[in-house]
Amino acid sequence: MCDDTRYVLNRLYRPLDEKRRAILADLNDLHFANRIESGYYNGHYHKDTEGTCHGDAYPIPVISVMGLCDIEIDFDGISVTAKLSRQRAVSFDWTLFLNLRFEVYGVEDWMRDYGNEQTVSELKNSVLSGEEKELFVTFLLPPMTDSEEIERLLQKLQTEQFYY
Repeated sequence: MCDDTRYVLNRLYRPLDEKRRAILADLNDLHFANRIESGYYNGHYHKDTEGTCHGDAYPIPVISVMGLCDIEIDFDGISVTAKLSRQRAVSFDWTLFLNLRFEVYGVEDWMRDYGNEQTVSELKNSVLSGEEKELFVTFLLPPMTDSEEIERLLQKLQTEQFYY
């Protein structure tokens, strides 16, 4: 690999890695410290403007809070993914998260979209009509989201019985 390519890759990835380190440092100060693993993951997907999923070939930093969620730090934002049981998803008060962008999709059939910009009623009906026993919920945060905001989300997920 030539030096120019390394320079470009370092310029692209350095901010992602710096964000990962900052979040890790802050989470280590909380009660999540003994449950954290960190690494890079390249099995992630993005939806294009038509809503079609495409696999990405590049690795991104991921922080796993064991038993709770994965935090992915990507070029276009930060995502926090956790699970809910189908039963809990139907009875859950989704209005707690209406100020956040989130997607709900199947654990076994992750291409099945259960809730992306739907009303709470539509989301619950979609979950009821599906076969999944568990659902992934991915919260989509802006790239400049600070650690405190992420910590508040993690605490809320824990309180509301999300898991991973």
